Amino acid sequence: MNAFEENVRLEGERLVVRPFCLDDAPGLIEVIRAGEDFLPPSFPGALEAEPIAWFLGEGVHKVQRYGMAIHLAVTDRDTGDLFGTIGLFKVNWEHLTSEVGYGMRPAVRGRGYATEALALVAEWALRTCGLFRVELRAMVSNHASIRVAEKTGFVREGIARGAERDDGGVNQDMIVFSRIAPDPPPPGSQARSGVGAGAASQAGAQVESSAGSGSTGAPRGRSGGAFERLDAQDEEGRPG
Repeated sequence: MNAFEENVRLEGERLVVRPFCLDDAPGLIEVIRAGEDFLPPSFPGALEAEPIAWFLGEGVHKVQRYGMAIHLAVTDRDTGDLFGTIGLFKVNWEHLTSEVGYGMRPAVRGRGYATEALALVAEWALRTCGLFRVELRAMVSNHASIRVAEKTGFVREGIARGAERDDGGVNQDMIVFSRIAPDPPPPGSQARSGVGAGAASQAGAQVESSAGSGSTGAPRGRSGGAFERLDAQDEEGRPG
């Protein structure tokens, strides 16, 4: 089974979440040039035109074609500018489960984009793709990621002790959250989505951060939990 085969386009109040394409090359080059460490580990890290073109045209879509994971671009609805990335990984179609991870560019943090993107993707995964459970993990020190999870209706389940090693080689505790298919969408959230020719009601919300956990295809930083802890800010963008 692979429910990622359709063309994915999820539209929120301010965002469009969609597959990466060659049009994202300028944004990706800008991210690499600025040394912004929020991309998944499989993304290009060097300013080389041919590898970047191959990756955006083909490489990034391979895990989606096989139903193993999916990497999606988070873009501004009006301008198309690349704001970040979000994806599902550790997908198990037998048990209908996955994890979610995401990251936003430093310049757009603190504005609620991560929460809006997460709400869109979680609703799509649970309502359209047929997954039963989406799990999210955040370091206990990442208060912004914790708020993102809570704002988007994820339920705190407990602590995974020493579940992720940080840049200093220290294993950190992770808070485990989840949403399952019977859970209602976050109250007061409104958004639109399209998957192929179809459309369904989806959720959007307000707040900002990044989260992720480790495995092949997981949207996280290149070393330890760098991706997960990038945006330690509260809802107003102040240091958390």
